[in-house]
Amino acid sequence: MDTTYSDTLNSSSTPEIRTLSERAPYEWLHNGWQDFRQATLPSLTLGLLFVVAGYALVSASWNTPLLTITFVTGFLLIAPVFALGFYEISRRIQQDEPVGFKSLAYSWRDHGWPVLLFGLVLGMVMVAWGRLTGLLVALSLPTIGPFNDLLSWQALTDPGFMVLYTVVGFALAALVFSISVVSIPMLVESKIDVITAAMTSLRVVHKNPGVMARWAFIIALLTIVGMVAGFIGLLIIMPLLGHASWHAYKAAVAD
Repeated sequence: MDTTYSDTLNSSSTPEIRTLSERAPYEWLHNGWQDFRQATLPSLTLGLLFVVAGYALVSASWNTPLLTITFVTGFLLIAPVFALGFYEISRRIQQDEPVGFKSLAYSWRDHGWPVLLFGLVLGMVMVAWGRLTGLLVALSLPTIGPFNDLLSWQALTDPGFMVLYTVVGFALAALVFSISVVSIPMLVESKIDVITAAMTSLRVVHKNPGVMARWAFIIALLTIVGMVAGFIGLLIIMPLLGHASWHAYKAAVAD
């Protein structure tokens, strides 16, 4: 399904950003689903990695609830880096190139270094998020109670903590989304630097704030559904969102 866009050239030296239609996110999901159906086995294999990672993070930190919520939410912040395989699959489908496990291995050889550099930036954000979580807990201590009570899940339902956590988490997630929504797919396809990719992503969000907000909401909603379903839902949802994100990049940034 194709979408009609009105193009506006921002600069002769920077990528052209398109104006997106309001229904664009739904078309990205449709196209992402078509890619998933065309490369089901490789996509499911990559999706399984997200399921295993989710279980591993929760299992390793279950006795320390604060670490659990930090790991889970922080992992979602760096998830775009691990979606490289989905972008490569969609790129190959679009270019009528063969898709298989060998091609996915080559994707890391061909595109891995700039993506890993971007991943390092997001990794630093994840570390900062962990520090911020601890600070938010400290700010909530007067209402939560003794420090040892933080080891209980009940403590993390404190209204003061939940409000602070939601507000700060939303702001940080919005920043990460803005710099990464098209950055990594762009690094997979183009020989550009990380800063240019991040700035292009910011320009996409700036030019299409309503569409990008809707896309961010869809990503968050589907991801939460996948996690609530015992992480097993990520087996399908992560490939769908990964492939759809490739089509979001292709729709937003002109060749």
